Amino acid sequence: MARTLMLCALLIALPCVVRADDAPTQTVIRLAVTSQAAPKPALRYQLLPESREMNPGNPIQGYLVCFMEQTNFYNDKTEVENREKWLTMPLKELPLKELHDYGGVGLRQADYAARLDKPDWQILLKLRRDGVNTLLPDVQVMRRLASGLKVRFRAEVAERRFGDALVTAKTMFALSRHLGEHPTFIGDLVALAIAFMTVGPVEEMIQQPGCPNLYWALSDLPAPFIDFRQGRLGERDETDVEFVLLDEKEPMSDAQLKQALDHFRKLIAGQHLENALWADPPKPPKPPPETPCAAPPLDDEKPESKDEVGDFVAARAGDADRVRAARKRLVEWGLTEDKAKQFPAQQVILLDEKHEYERVCDEGLKLMSLPYWQAEKFLAAVPKEKGRLFDFQTNCLTLRQAAARLDQRIALLRCVEALRMVAAENDGKLPAKLADVNVPMPLDPITGQPFAYQLDGDTATLHGTAPRGREKAAAFNVRYEVTIVK
Repeated sequence: MARTLMLCALLIALPCVVRADDAPTQTVIRLAVTSQAAPKPALRYQLLPESREMNPGNPIQGYLVCFMEQTNFYNDKTEVENREKWLTMPLKELPLKELHDYGGVGLRQADYAARLDKPDWQILLKLRRDGVNTLLPDVQVMRRLASGLKVRFRAEVAERRFGDALVTAKTMFALSRHLGEHPTFIGDLVALAIAFMTVGPVEEMIQQPGCPNLYWALSDLPAPFIDFRQGRLGERDETDVEFVLLDEKEPMSDAQLKQALDHFRKLIAGQHLENALWADPPKPPKPPPETPCAAPPLDDEKPESKDEVGDFVAARAGDADRVRAARKRLVEWGLTEDKAKQFPAQQVILLDEKHEYERVCDEGLKLMSLPYWQAEKFLAAVPKEKGRLFDFQTNCLTLRQAAARLDQRIALLRCVEALRMVAAENDGKLPAKLADVNVPMPLDPITGQPFAYQLDGDTATLHGTAPRGREKAAAFNVRYEVTIVK
C-alpha cells in the first residue's frame, strides 16, 4: 500500500509516543456526572443502528455521496480550520447558532448510509492486482467525514439534544465498524481512529444533566469493537501478488529471474520506510561535539548506488552450503527432490526467502483473533528476522495494542455508567468497591482482570493496566476520576 497512506493512518490511529523526560505518563479524565438509573426498557438507547432502522444497500457508496453533496464543506480552507477548532474547544464556547444543523444534507446522507446493511468496499480484485501499492483514497477521506460528524455530535451534546446526539453516535460508530470490514489493516487503523473520535463526545454527553444512562448501550457494543479478520485476509491477498513472478513449480530462465529481481528491488525500496513507520520514534540523539566539517565528495567520488537485492541474492546463491539447505527446505515445503535440483540457485534462494517471510508473518497473524491478554506475550515473541530479504510483515502487536486501548476505554465508560446506576439507588453515594455493583462489570481487555477501583471521599478512581512496554505512554494509562453532582 502507498507508504504515505500508511503514515497517515498511523498518525490518526496510534498513540503518539513522546520521549521527553517531563512528558506525562498518564491521561486523567475527570467526570462530574449526575446519578442516573438504567432506562426502561433497558435497551431503549443504543449506540449502533438497530435492525428496525436499517435499509438494504451498500453504505460505502452512501458515504462517498456525502462528498458529492457538499464538496466545499469538506475541502474549503476556512471550513476545515473552523472544524479543527470546534473539534477541541470547550462545549460551552461552541457557537451553537452557527452549528445548528451542522453539515446539513451532507451529514444527513451519512446518517442514511450508516443504516445500510451490506458494506462492500469493492477492492478485492484491485488488491490482488496492485498488491502493497494499492491506493486507498476512499478510506482516507472517511476521517474527514467523521470530523464533520464529531462537530455535529458535540453541538448536539452542548444543547442537550440527547436524542439527536445518539443518532450521530450511532452513525459514527457504524462508520467505524464499516471501515473495520475493509480488507486491509489500513482500514482497521482508520476504523479505530474514528471510534476514538466518537468516544470523546460520549464522555462529554454523560456529564450533561439529564443524560440517559448508557450502561446497557455500551454493554451491547461488539467486543472487540473492531474485528481484524477481514484485514488479516486482505493482508495475504496484497502480499501474494508481490510473489507472482516467482515460479514455485518450474525452473525459471535468466530473463524470468531478472524480471522478478527488478520487481523485488522496487518492493524493498519501500520496505525500509514502512518498517520505520511501525517503529516507535527513537530518542533524539545528543548533539556531537563540534568537529571540522568533512569536505563533500567530488562528483567523481560519489559513492556508488548499492544493489541491495541483487547483492543479497548473489551472495547466498554463491554459497553452496546455503543453497543445499534451501533446496532441502523446498522439498519439505512439497517440491520433489528431482524438481528442486533443476531450480537455479537464485530461484532457490528467493523461494526460501518467500517461505520464511510467510512463516514469520503467520506467527503474528494467527494471534490476531485471540483476546489481547492471551495474545500479548506471544505477539511480543514473534521473531523480528534479521538478515532476511523480505521482512515487511505488519507489526501485529502494535495493531492489537491500538485495538485493546479502544476496548479498554469503552469498558471503562461502561464502569462509569454502572457507578451512576449505583448512585441513583443510594442517594448519590458511590460504592465502596466494584463488587458492590449489582450489574456485570467488564474486565480489563488488556489483562483479563477486574479494573482497579478506589473510593476517596466523594471521588471514585477507575483505571486499567497498560500493555507491556507502554507503561509510560499516557495514551495507554487512562484514569477516570468520577464524582457525583447532586
